[in-house]
Amino acid sequence: MQDRPGPDIVAGNRLMIQGDHHYDYDAFGNLIRQRRGKGHQLVTEYRYDCQHRLIGITQPNGQTASYRYDPFGRRISKTVNDITTEFFWQGDKLIAEHHADRHRSYIYEPDSFRPLVLLEGFGPTETKPFHYQLDHLGTPQELTNPEGEIVWSAHYRAYGEIARLDVRKIDNPLRFQGQYFDAESGLHYNRHRYYNPDIGRYLTPDPVKLAAGINAYRYVPNPTGWVDPLGLNTCPGTDGCKPNNSAQNPIAGVEHGEPALPQLGRAQRQARINELGEANAHRRLSELERSIPGAHFLEKHGAQTSLESQLERVITARNPTTGEIETFTRGRNAGQPRPPSAATHFLSHRDQLNAIDRAILIFKLNGRADIQAPMDMGKIIGEGYKRDSLEYGKQRKAIVYFNSNGKPITAFTEF
Repeated sequence: MQDRPGPDIVAGNRLMIQGDHHYDYDAFGNLIRQRRGKGHQLVTEYRYDCQHRLIGITQPNGQTASYRYDPFGRRISKTVNDITTEFFWQGDKLIAEHHADRHRSYIYEPDSFRPLVLLEGFGPTETKPFHYQLDHLGTPQELTNPEGEIVWSAHYRAYGEIARLDVRKIDNPLRFQGQYFDAESGLHYNRHRYYNPDIGRYLTPDPVKLAAGINAYRYVPNPTGWVDPLGLNTCPGTDGCKPNNSAQNPIAGVEHGEPALPQLGRAQRQARINELGEANAHRRLSELERSIPGAHFLEKHGAQTSLESQLERVITARNPTTGEIETFTRGRNAGQPRPPSAATHFLSHRDQLNAIDRAILIFKLNGRADIQAPMDMGKIIGEGYKRDSLEYGKQRKAIVYFNSNGKPITAFTEF
């Protein structure tokens, strides 16, 4: 917590009161309202989507900000006072931002979230480099131009809030590793969550729940020695968030002021991120399917269905989710089992969601004529069996069918 006079009240790990600031939460633990001032008349409101991502802020003066994300949860744009800034990513690293008056790119140390260079300007002839000078955590302390002049310099409080801005000839939004400062709110966008450096807490609880510890809003165990570039997992900041590979040399107490804690390796962290991404994609697919009458892309072809259930479907016409036998509804075979010509499922929910998103984009751009053509997704995305030969195969292509209202009703991989 920072230096604000008055009581601090925490209930269920949720900060309720600090000084004259009062905080309200929704049923999921997301901060939805901050009230302060005389009679709590100064109110800041926060809005979230169904995946608990911050999509809008309304300030006490009426100023609004809105945020958009891609299917992987990365923020791709923000709009403040009708000015939109777009963001570009390479994996989990923000590599560029652009709006009508400015373009910026960011270069990082290899295999790290520690920034090296800020490139400002449009095109190779107009771009000017500025070099980051970092502290032991990888937090920017200064920016220098090619002549060595300091063009940006700041001093921080322990939890990342700027205490003093000494030089500001240019703007620098990067803060702790993986964090981007939003001037409109004072928050730091931290990939999967938003961080408030004023109180040293996230606005939303850790999506991995109790696997992250008993305090779901905590930034790191010790902000002078640890960082959290993704808003998911803490790691020691001094080594660029690389995994600790030596059991004989654990990350421990004297250096960081904390007792040794079990650390996830890089592969384990990536596995947890993938698990979270799959869960988010499955939730989106489920919500989309429920909203469209007759849709069955998840029910029949989702990654949660087993390969064995697809084999049974192609032989007996048994629905892999409901267990019902699908039958002909008309003609001389009415009432008889109706196995499909092939039964396939996606290998991941994200692959299926990407296929549907791509088909929706094609539909918007080109109309109905092109949307039912197989789309090559550039990798193996599915597996299944053909009906007549029971031949097993893996697929790279996906097909999405739409109803008369232009809504996707099924999405499957194509032999």
